[in-house]
This record gives sequence, structure tokens and C-alpha cells, in this order.
Amino acid sequence: MKKYTITFLISFIYLLGFSQHNEFKIDFSYGIAGGVTPTYKELNDEDAISKKKANELVRYFLEESKMDFKSVYNGCQNRAMVMSLMLNDKQISHLKIWNFDPFKIALYNKQDALDVDDPLGIKSGKIYWDFHVAVVILVKNDSTNKNEKYVIDPSFSDLPLTISEWLSIQNSPNSHYTFLNPEWYNFVTLQPNSSIVCNNKSSNIVIPNCFPYIITGDFYKYSSVNFSPIAEELAVNQQITDFTTEIIKKLDETDSNKKIQLSELFSNFNSIKAILKGENTLDTSHPFNQYLTEYKKSYTESLNYWLKQLNN
Repeated sequence: MKKYTITFLISFIYLLGFSQHNEFKIDFSYGIAGGVTPTYKELNDEDAISKKKANELVRYFLEESKMDFKSVYNGCQNRAMVMSLMLNDKQISHLKIWNFDPFKIALYNKQDALDVDDPLGIKSGKIYWDFHVAVVILVKNDSTNKNEKYVIDPSFSDLPLTISEWLSIQNSPNSHYTFLNPEWYNFVTLQPNSSIVCNNKSSNIVIPNCFPYIITGDFYKYSSVNFSPIAEELAVNQQITDFTTEIIKKLDETDSNKKIQLSELFSNFNSIKAILKGENTLDTSHPFNQYLTEYKKSYTESLNYWLKQLNN
């Protein structure tokens, strides 16, 4: 029995050693697609806030920011960017934490997609991401007299999360994560026919379509060119959550087919976005048609609200 116990413990420790989140740093890039090497500066002790204030920040985002945190099919970089702008307004120093599916880091990594349950409960199965990003603050720990990084991600929790808690929620034990300054908005990936400049010569890289889109280390800073995509995604997410809570959740068992059709549409971010923007149309028999005018109007109002906020 003792022999088997020791063997189990050794095996468990071995698995732990090879199934863990991997922190990495980005200190070089080739400047692909106009991106640059992102910067990172550690938070200082004077940047730390109390746990009470950290809790209040989460409540602020949930109750007063007018942001939606329940529709998480798309757009985490946009939520994180707007949260960062709001923290800047409150003069609270912070970072962003970026977590990646390991296959976006190197070809020798197996895919281990981040996955979460749908907070709205309308998507069958899990929601899968190849990356996720959120804001990080420094919090004072009165019991240990030390400061610790906490993640504010109201999509996951109504309380600040430790780094390990935040990573664990995403169910990708081999993920790779890094901390960056908050102004970095999005990143570049190598895709089929990507162009790269080496020795002042531009070349297209031939990549099979079956390969993952690996990050290059190049990032883009937030700027005015991002206003429209950010406002659009925030507005779409708001309509997804509102329609789900106001209509889909209130349908009874006799409307099961209608519920299935609406759930499929609203759990597909790109499809409902195209409908709300007027880029695509639905079959005349689709049940959303009776609500379309109302929610397109609501989408436009939300879009204009966020465009105004971002321009300010």
C-alpha cells in the first residue's frame, strides 16, 4: 500500500509540473503589420489600493459603468480597454493580463483552448476562446502586509480575483499569460500570406490554413481608430444580453422551436452583429423579425452612446 501511495504522489507531482499556467514576457518583435514591441512596467507599492476599494471598483463596473459583462462570446479586448480608460479617469494605476491558448505561442504546443460556461445560458456547450484579457490592479493585503495583483473581470466574478483564480476559471492549465501596460489594445498574429520585412525587404509568409494564428509579439496601442469597433461590440453585447433576458428567457415550453432559433442567433456574435448593423437579413420566417426594428434602434442608441464616451 505504501508503495502505491508513493507512486501516486510522484505521478501527481509530475502532472502538476507539466500542467501549469506559463508566464512569459514579450521583449522583441519584428514590427509586423505596423505593430510594435509592447511595454511593461511593474506596479509600485504606492499604486496599491485597499481590498475594500478594489471590491467597490468591481461593483462600479457592474452597476454604474453601463457596460455589459454577460455576453462574453466576443470582445474581451474592448471591455478591458474601456475599463482601463475608466480606471485612468479614477487615477488608479493598473496593468492588463493577457492569457493565450498555448497553440498561439508556438507550433510545438498542443491546442488547449480557454473555455467557460455561457453566463447567459443560451449557447449549447462551452464558449471557447484562443485568448482572454482583463485589467489588473495592485491590492494591499493587511494580514500579510504585502501587496498582491488582483484581476478585475466582472464577466467571471463580482469580486477581485487572484491571478491563479482568474487563470483557473478559464480551464486551460497549459495556457501562457503575460502582463502588459494598459494602453496595449490588440495584437498581431501570423496568418496565411502575412507580410514581414527583413533586411529592408518585404516578403509574404506562406502558412497552411490549418496552422494556428501564432502571435508575433507585435501589439497595437489604443487610438481613435479603435473607437468604432469598440463601440460596435459593446453595443452588440448589450443587445444580446437584453434580448436574452427580456425575450428568450421568458419563452415557455410551447415556444421551444422559437427559443432554439433565437438562442442560436444570439449566441453567434458575428451573425447578430451583421443583422443589427443591417449587413445581413434574416429569412422572413425567422422569429427575430418581429423584434428587429426595436433592437436595431436600441443598438444604434447604444452605439452612439459609446462613440460619444470614447470621443470624450
